[in-house]
Amino acid sequence: MIRRKSIEKPIVELKDVRKIYIMGKNRPAKRAHKAIRKFSKKVYRLYVKIQKLENSRFDKSKKVKKFKMQLKDCEELLLRAQGLFSEERYLQAFRAIAKKGLRKHKDKGIVVHALNGVNLKIQAGEFVAIVGPSGSGKSTLLNMIGCLDRPSHGSVWIEGLNVTEMPKRNLPKIRLEKVGFIFQSFNLIPTLTALENVIMALRYTGGRDGSKKRKAIAMLKKVGLGSRLNHKPTELSGGQVQRVAIARALVNNPAIVLADEPTGELDSKTSKELVKMMEDLNRKLGQTFIVVTHDEAITKTVDRVIRVKDGKIG
Repeated sequence: MIRRKSIEKPIVELKDVRKIYIMGKNRPAKRAHKAIRKFSKKVYRLYVKIQKLENSRFDKSKKVKKFKMQLKDCEELLLRAQGLFSEERYLQAFRAIAKKGLRKHKDKGIVVHALNGVNLKIQAGEFVAIVGPSGSGKSTLLNMIGCLDRPSHGSVWIEGLNVTEMPKRNLPKIRLEKVGFIFQSFNLIPTLTALENVIMALRYTGGRDGSKKRKAIAMLKKVGLGSRLNHKPTELSGGQVQRVAIARALVNNPAIVLADEPTGELDSKTSKELVKMMEDLNRKLGQTFIVVTHDEAITKTVDRVIRVKDGKIG
């Protein structure tokens, strides 16, 4: 199979993604944060309106020009407010968006900028590692891409879809069809066999049971577990359990596979085997891998290393 690497539209794109946690009773920060989120939705609606007008079969060039000017002004205002918020100037950020003042209050809380203006593009077929010290925002970034969390500001795009603005009820379908997950602690169901664990990932995809079983068997064979189909996780080695987890992540043919410290609980020999297998799957199938890791063996293998520090990409 040809590798799915592309120089066209990225398979994953993050645009000015910020994730903010406000802990405690910091009223100015909460009010400013809420105002900025509300305004960012207005900007997105304006963007969608322009897209619809541009795709209309009627001549809407005058309206498009007018709305584009509005969009430019709104984007500049939003960036200014976000910048003020990042500098912890919450009263000024609120005033910039809401066009009115806010009474001063004693700050009794903490504002954490887990992600602070992340812009990132990942092409189909890339093997990418995300590295950084503990608390730098690596896992938060992975959660944004995997639709497990929403950004406070900015947008996340997967295969051309803006998943940030999707209703929450639609996100499980996106995760099912477009994202595969490999967890550090494997997260296999201990009472099920390797084959049954992989079939579980196909449970809500539709189709007949026989077809799902054949698909799961084929994927387990690809990761070298054709002779271990009916073994439970307790009857497998650590490396074999992780291979089952990889098969489960790949069986739906997702656009991207996200791995959070996949070698964290494995010995050095098994880790090398696992890295080699992911590399082979990336080269042969064109599967896009995004891996959060501290493992130097992975960083030497990947196409690109993304370094995160203090919520920003370095």
